[in-house]
Amino acid sequence: MKRILSLVICLMLVSVTAAFAAKVTATGEGPNKETALATAMRRAVEQGVGAFVKSDTTVIDSALVDDKILSHSRGYVTSYKIIREGKTEDGFAVTISATVDSKLLKGDIDALTILRKNAVVGNPRILVAFSNKSKDKLFKDKEFTEEIYNGIVEALTDKQFRVVDKASAERFSMQQAETHEIDVDLNRAAAYGLKYHAEYTLFYNVSGVVREGAIGKSVLLNVKTQLIDNTRSQVITSKKVEQTGMGQTVDQALEKAARDGGRKIVNPMIDVLSRHWMEMQQNGALYTIILDGVEDPEEIAQFTEMFEKFPLASGAREVESGGGKTTFEASYKGKRDQLDRDVLRTAKELGWTMKKIRAEGARSTWKKQ
Repeated sequence: MKRILSLVICLMLVSVTAAFAAKVTATGEGPNKETALATAMRRAVEQGVGAFVKSDTTVIDSALVDDKILSHSRGYVTSYKIIREGKTEDGFAVTISATVDSKLLKGDIDALTILRKNAVVGNPRILVAFSNKSKDKLFKDKEFTEEIYNGIVEALTDKQFRVVDKASAERFSMQQAETHEIDVDLNRAAAYGLKYHAEYTLFYNVSGVVREGAIGKSVLLNVKTQLIDNTRSQVITSKKVEQTGMGQTVDQALEKAARDGGRKIVNPMIDVLSRHWMEMQQNGALYTIILDGVEDPEEIAQFTEMFEKFPLASGAREVESGGGKTTFEASYKGKRDQLDRDVLRTAKELGWTMKKIRAEGARSTWKKQ
């Protein structure tokens, strides 16, 4: 029985591996063996591109494929074996049996398709977090804070925005109350949001007064919010609204004001949020990449040129160098983990070994080993 189970597991692993890799045979020519081998790898990857484009009935500009994918042919070939080589009248010819990373190749083709269509896929994910720094215990009451949270979430989800679950948001609020003020350390707020795959954090706090009315109680709330771009650790807008509530008791008045105030504060932020998200999808977010151990001008130029050729990257440029470190900036249309992947792919194609040693918001530091 154990032998049968082991055989089944092995077959499953082979099946999964096959789904992510393709074996192809390709021949390349050139004035020397090295050039011929590079051409063979390029043609191996071309076969993979052709298969995906044909199966998906996708039309992509050939120049874009050439610049963004085929220029990285070595990066898609995970292994190869030379099965035939020899001199020709014009130089050299090499035939290889190559394994092409189909998953990686398809991911980049999909990215090119999205760029070509200039499409915005879905709405961003938002972490809604409450600042319970208020000195007035009345505005830290659990039922009250839940009502204002629910009002904000209702307004966001009505507009088809995705929201991080309440439990995660509450954990952040508790940490913030114990450790730091949001105005002092935006990086922590941004990093926490990115931990839960949220592109934005909507951070709010509440103050107000309770008044005695002729027939009940009334509350005047001041709701202040900051909308943080987690990728760049940057506040993109701040808003403030006032909201009143009335009831027979203070709790009733607070409940009414809280939910209405939560919904009200979202409305003036929606346009700013939508425009900012659209711009990020179309033009990409600006990232800062610091390479520790890279200072040679030729290496800097190679890294910049190679990184910028990935489908989601553009505008890569050196902004500072010295002391054994070089700082780059680049616009990137993907998520942070995708950018990290492309940094490592660039390093691999250049024959480097890189390790990420620090990351905050849109800034990351890498050590060349």
